[in-house]
Amino acid sequence: MAIVKMSKMKLTGLSYEKEKLLNALHKTQLVELKCTEDDSVKPDAADENLKNEVAEKLARTERSIAFITEQLDRAKKQDYYPKENSGLSDDILISYDDFMSTSGNEVELFYVIEKMEEYSRRLTDARSRRVKLKNMISQLEPYLYVDDKLSGFKDTANTKCALGTIGDTALEQLKNFIEGEPLADLTVFSRERQCTILIVAHNECAEAVFKKANELSFAKCTFNFDRTAREEVVALNKELVRCKSIEKDVNKKVCGKSGNLRNLKILADFYAFQLEKLNASEKFGRTASTFTLSGYLPEEEISRVKNAVYDATEAVVMEFTAPAEDETPPTLLKNKGPAKAAEFVTNMYSAPDYREFDPNGIVFIFFMIFFGLIMADVGYGVLLLVGGLVLLKRLKIDNGFKKLVYIITYGGAFTILFGLLFGSVFGFSMYKFLPDPTLSGEEGRINVLIILLGCLALGLFQITVGYILKAVNCFRQKQFADGIFDGLTWVLFNVGLFFAVFNFLTQYFGITVAPGVKNFFDVMALPGVIMLGIGLFVAMVTAGRKEKLLGKFTKGFGAVYGIINLLSDVLSYARLFGLMLSGMIIAQQFNGIGLDIIAVGGLGYIFGPLVMLIGHSFNIAMGVLGAYVHDCRLQYIEFFSKFYAGEGELFTPLGSQFKFIHLTK
Repeated sequence: MAIVKMSKMKLTGLSYEKEKLLNALHKTQLVELKCTEDDSVKPDAADENLKNEVAEKLARTERSIAFITEQLDRAKKQDYYPKENSGLSDDILISYDDFMSTSGNEVELFYVIEKMEEYSRRLTDARSRRVKLKNMISQLEPYLYVDDKLSGFKDTANTKCALGTIGDTALEQLKNFIEGEPLADLTVFSRERQCTILIVAHNECAEAVFKKANELSFAKCTFNFDRTAREEVVALNKELVRCKSIEKDVNKKVCGKSGNLRNLKILADFYAFQLEKLNASEKFGRTASTFTLSGYLPEEEISRVKNAVYDATEAVVMEFTAPAEDETPPTLLKNKGPAKAAEFVTNMYSAPDYREFDPNGIVFIFFMIFFGLIMADVGYGVLLLVGGLVLLKRLKIDNGFKKLVYIITYGGAFTILFGLLFGSVFGFSMYKFLPDPTLSGEEGRINVLIILLGCLALGLFQITVGYILKAVNCFRQKQFADGIFDGLTWVLFNVGLFFAVFNFLTQYFGITVAPGVKNFFDVMALPGVIMLGIGLFVAMVTAGRKEKLLGKFTKGFGAVYGIINLLSDVLSYARLFGLMLSGMIIAQQFNGIGLDIIAVGGLGYIFGPLVMLIGHSFNIAMGVLGAYVHDCRLQYIEFFSKFYAGEGELFTPLGSQFKFIHLTK
């Protein structure tokens, strides 16, 4: 468990060799470039134009990738989906040399991009036309019962006429009004939610009739086709079929060129890398013929970086220095095995600060103990462990998902361990080693209290470790007073609290303990009270050591109030017991239901095991989710709040953040 010591690098080279040097640094994957603070540095116009050109190429390439991916997803259920495309979603592994030679395929791939843009325009036009046709068909539906051409409904010299729709309730009001107008007539073609009607009125009463119709929300037909609405809908449906045919044709043609998807993804990341170099170059110091860059690299890798640079050119000057105290280098973690897996949990909260203690090894221990305690079943643990190992063997890329699988795999191992301690296999209690909290009666009550108090004691222990790490971090930064008064003082308090209350709690709840254990805590009770009192007194006196006047007094009372927060944090660990108990009870209930169905016989031999399978599948899924979420919460809130600064920036070497590909050594 360690944070790698970093060195600051300053490199000066010839301007015309800048590209060559940046590629050399990129190949090492060991240098993170650092922007200078020199406001006088201005980007070259040529670089700005080139950056815009590369950004445009990147955008066009990514749009083509998205378009092809979308069309492949649409075609997967069709019979024309190319079988050779089944692996297009796999991770792309490519060597550095192959990646850097990507520009050789640029002309060919841009022909594909242009075709994709053409297909995209055709598809957009077809979809737009299809939406318009559907809207027209929807608007024509009320007039399907009209057998005359829509263009035939016209005004004459003496009459005005209008075809349209009106609400059913409003129709009755309009009919009543027109019945009082002898020179007006109303024809109803259909009566549905919107009624289709024809109003004809003589010029003498037309104004009054149509004014009343408009008041009742009459909507005049806007179509003027030289055929009936039914004939027009038939024609529109034929055009709709043609639009769908165009969409299908485009889909087929895109799928036919989808074999280029892999190379397009490589090209996109190549452009992204070129853009990253151009953006970085904007902040380089420069003269008429030279440029200067700075960055961070692992101190132990200085020789490798030097060799890579000198292999590219001898006309370069490099300087390596230790970071200044007011500088915050990026954080590079150097962990292996379990501690490396814990980085996934820690980094979700925040990466460690460069100058603090790397907690990942300790986080792993507590995280896995809590995970195993919550799941606590041999059968569940075996499934998680075996499933995790199978996935890890198939996953080639060390991405976020693989790191999560590592957590689940290790969690499976600890689930087996606690399952053995509780004697639980798929909810069946095989034997008793640790107390079984699912029992009823007095024995069950005592078992519940033992496990619950054990979880709280485990929480107090983790919090105490957090204060120890607080002291370690302070001592590393030569803040000895802070380490003693803000860290070790509370360690003393917590240890004293444990010794002081152990026998009191066991006797109060009627928990039987071994005579030797009871005698030990009888002896340690008074020292525990003394330790507790000294810890609290020192915390009160020193809490305001950095404050002035009244602040010293109020901070002391704040330290006393901190006891409430401490006890609240300890109580949070009761969730370990609650989640474990709920998982055990759910498993037992499904087992009971399944066995009852099996006892019926006949189809019960099929449905009984099926119920148990579904039940345990649900239980393990919810158990893993709950274990992960609540386990993380205990680390982030109860544990990290005692010592962890975080807010570090993970080491990100030049050209290491790709969207689609993974470089191989």
